[in-house]
Amino acid sequence: MMIKNYLLVAWRNLDKHRFFSTVNITGLSIGLAFVLLIGAYAWGEWQVNALFKDNDRIMLLRSKWSNPEMGFEGTTIGPLAKALQDNYPSLVSSIYRHDAITSIVSIGDKHFREQLQPGDSTFLQVFSFPLLYGDARTALQQPNAVVLTANKARQFFGKTDVVGNTLSIQSFDGKKQDFEITAVMQDPPFNTVSGYTRTSKNEIFLAPGSIAFFGRQSLLDSWQSVYTVGYVVVKPGVTTAQLQQAAATLLKTHTPASVYQHLTVAPIPLDQYYLQMNNGIARKMMLVLLLVAGFILMMAVINFVNISMGNSLTRIKEIGVRKVMGGRKHQLVLQFITESVLVAAFSFMVALLFFVVLRPLFGQVLEKDIPGLNSFPVWFACLPVPVILFTGLVAGIYPAFVLSAQPSVTALKGKLQQVKEKVMLRRGLIVVQFVTAIIVFTGAVVINQQLSYFFNKNLGYDKDHVMSVPVPRDWTATGVRHLESVRNEFAGMGEVTAVSYSYEIPNGNNSGSNMMYRPPMDSSQAITAVNLVTDEQFAAAYGIKMEAGSFFYKNSSSNEDSSRIVLNASAAKALGWKSAQEAMGQPVKLYNYPKVLYVAGVTRDFHFSSLHTPIAPMYITHAHVVPLFRYLSFRLKPGNPSAAIAAIQKKWQALFPDAPFEYRFMDDTIAALYAQEQQMKKAAHWATIVSLLIVLLGVLGIITLSMARRNKEMGIRKILGASPWQITCLFAQEFSGVILIANLVAWPVAWLILQHWLSGYAYRINMGLEPFIVVALSLLLLVCIIVLGMTRKLAVTAPVKSLRTE
Repeated sequence: MMIKNYLLVAWRNLDKHRFFSTVNITGLSIGLAFVLLIGAYAWGEWQVNALFKDNDRIMLLRSKWSNPEMGFEGTTIGPLAKALQDNYPSLVSSIYRHDAITSIVSIGDKHFREQLQPGDSTFLQVFSFPLLYGDARTALQQPNAVVLTANKARQFFGKTDVVGNTLSIQSFDGKKQDFEITAVMQDPPFNTVSGYTRTSKNEIFLAPGSIAFFGRQSLLDSWQSVYTVGYVVVKPGVTTAQLQQAAATLLKTHTPASVYQHLTVAPIPLDQYYLQMNNGIARKMMLVLLLVAGFILMMAVINFVNISMGNSLTRIKEIGVRKVMGGRKHQLVLQFITESVLVAAFSFMVALLFFVVLRPLFGQVLEKDIPGLNSFPVWFACLPVPVILFTGLVAGIYPAFVLSAQPSVTALKGKLQQVKEKVMLRRGLIVVQFVTAIIVFTGAVVINQQLSYFFNKNLGYDKDHVMSVPVPRDWTATGVRHLESVRNEFAGMGEVTAVSYSYEIPNGNNSGSNMMYRPPMDSSQAITAVNLVTDEQFAAAYGIKMEAGSFFYKNSSSNEDSSRIVLNASAAKALGWKSAQEAMGQPVKLYNYPKVLYVAGVTRDFHFSSLHTPIAPMYITHAHVVPLFRYLSFRLKPGNPSAAIAAIQKKWQALFPDAPFEYRFMDDTIAALYAQEQQMKKAAHWATIVSLLIVLLGVLGIITLSMARRNKEMGIRKILGASPWQITCLFAQEFSGVILIANLVAWPVAWLILQHWLSGYAYRINMGLEPFIVVALSLLLLVCIIVLGMTRKLAVTAPVKSLRTE
């Protein structure tokens, strides 16, 4: 009965002070909703790879190279996983290795360019992907077997029960073969086994026989191959250190010194890999957002505390009356705390509503699937209770214990005995709010500037009007000659100025790397250089300038092409030449390549990768020598790109009737390199909006409260001659000092945080005072607008009305 009475009185007080209740509930619910959204995002990141049974014993054979250009972190030596199983059966119980390729899949007259994952037959035994149809034990035993996800089954056939149907897949020599569907998987959540990114994933899994069909058997058999993804399932109790030692022994036995001296195999459990891959970028992103969410929640609670403290001082007489009527101290304490907890409970319910409404939008911002409330474990249902109690206790503790201790007579007079209003405490809390808002706001500005720098920096080539299209693969001498004739047909079109074919485009990838040195030196003095396989038109298509020589020769069919390569300026410098001219015609050698090569030209440095890393030494090989290609690149004439694309597509359908036409402009390709930064930018904008909204709600509540308590004072000041502008400035002074102190505290903290973030980029902006000044002035302007809007009515109110109020 007593609890019911507390709740009834609390409800009446909240209804009586509707404005402050609304401000409190709105600010706190916004903060809690943001925390819930970030918490759901963090939970989703934490659960990546959680669907696999024994994911703590499935080890990815991760590679740590002394020079990152020598290989990829996520791949390993082709035969290593099998050798571990054969030579160390006490450590390893099972393995799975796979390749990752793209080819054309046909169903009747429908053609799709798809990512494929050919690998060992143990795929469904090692990884516990649930199946809709088929048997996991036998699904990949046949040489031409294929397993699809339900999504791909629906895309190809319009249904999921497709076991027994066939797909036609094209190999890299232009041939086609039928593959029989033996199982259909449930659509899995994002995981690092079927795809390293959320936008690029494999959904077609092929049997081991397909590896020979694609001519990739050496990828698994050669100890020189470093591009196989390898997993081992260790037996219970086996540590990563034991596996690492075994791998090191095998490397020293089977690989040359140029490999084992530069490679460390670092096995990592599948349940840890996602958060640690790519230098832990996912973990860093998660921790940063959780930290920001924590600060925003703190800001919301500070608002709650500040307004509750200020509003409670207007209830001194109420306390006196209740004490005179026999109210005990513990009853008053419970009353104030009940009101705070009730507000916190309302705020949490509103926050849940915000979460449900904003979750899809927040997922689009971060380009991730944000888990819904039903995705959390059952014990999460208990989380609201401590959150509500903690928030309510923090906000209610001051009025509960300080004001309830006042003598009845003093309280009836509306005064506090021996207790001054905690002005410094309240202002200190406001400073913390502003400091947080300034840091978040400045971070958003700097992230935006760095992204603008990425997209506007001179990349060393002209990306405007350039588009790329993946081509069917026929990696034979005949296939190269055919593609060359196709390129020449496209080049004759009036809508284009240049066309080139290549294995890679400037999208962050390359054609591998090799050790390069100048004879008579040996490989011990070699440099590591990345390789680009292309034709003689690549420089024209991308507007790459030459430092010296030519980009191969105009007559690309010359027999001399086989001994000619092109270097970039960084490679020429790393090899010891003082100038590009000095390198012309000079011999160079590649590790494990018998022929001596001669420098035909040196390009200016251009960014083939992202601006995260410095420009690497590069050597460019003609596709006549290494018959590899994946893209045609078109430089369009300025003017009407839509008409040019339509004309190219029409010719494409005539030249490649079995291949889809999927084009992408370089602007979009480059944007994909900075997807993580763009997500961070969007998240920072959200955090800025939320933090500013909470701060301004706090300013609104405090100004309103101050106006209510200083109503008579304002009437007296106006009688004594104060103008409306002076009245407004008086209230503005409450925040001017706070904003100044907040900026003095926030600037060095923000500078240190952002300088550390920028240091992770090889090419970055020089952070000056501009972002800090812009943020300070913007925040000051917003506060002034709030103060002016709130005090305008009071400033023009007749003094007699102000003096009549109690």
